Amino acid sequence: MNFIEALKSEDIEIVRSFPKADLHNHFVLGGNREYILRKTGYDVKPVTKPLTSMSRMDEWNRQYIGEHFNTPEGRKFLIESTFVQAKYDGVSVLEIGEDVWGLGEFFHNDVGELIYTFQEINHRIAPEIELRLQIGLSRHCPVDYLEDCLKHLWGRKEFYSIDLYGDELAQPIENFVPIYRRAAENGLVLKAHVGEWGTARDIVSTVSQPLTMRTSWTFLPTTAYGSI
Repeated sequence: MNFIEALKSEDIEIVRSFPKADLHNHFVLGGNREYILRKTGYDVKPVTKPLTSMSRMDEWNRQYIGEHFNTPEGRKFLIESTFVQAKYDGVSVLEIGEDVWGLGEFFHNDVGELIYTFQEINHRIAPEIELRLQIGLSRHCPVDYLEDCLKHLWGRKEFYSIDLYGDELAQPIENFVPIYRRAAENGLVLKAHVGEWGTARDIVSTVSQPLTMRTSWTFLPTTAYGSI
């Protein structure tokens, strides 16, 4: 059975047996639930029905994750659990990273510590996986705040891409053009969530922005705790 046939037949074990790329993974929501339960005794409940809005997703996150891992040690454990899940799912390329606000919250504003954490866990848990570090931006944050956070990250060749996500109705995509131009100058792959909760007009506006470097746009809705 080939990969397409496995998908059509919904044979999850065959799907897992094929090497694949996960080019969008929010590690906080991408961990292995059984691993978390075994290591911590905390049971993260699965999503049992579609989440119809960003507020519903935030509500689920507060209810089932909340403050349980909101420490530097907890954050690093979630990264570890995500590599466990990725290995289990047969992922060979994992694009993953930290939101810029997390640098100060969990890594003492030390970008070297952040990079080392991802790389060390990668080598320890799943050295066969190619790590592509991503810079994450929460769309509801003021642009000047994001720019201040990003000053620690520009020029670090360890980062592969940048991504904008969160409440896409919080502010227009045009506000982020200066950040994306700077990211393009730094050779980053440019990504942004659009069309999750907005309209077709929002998608057209996003892809029409004057960015001529390597660019990809993410249209798929976010999933939680192991999408496979």
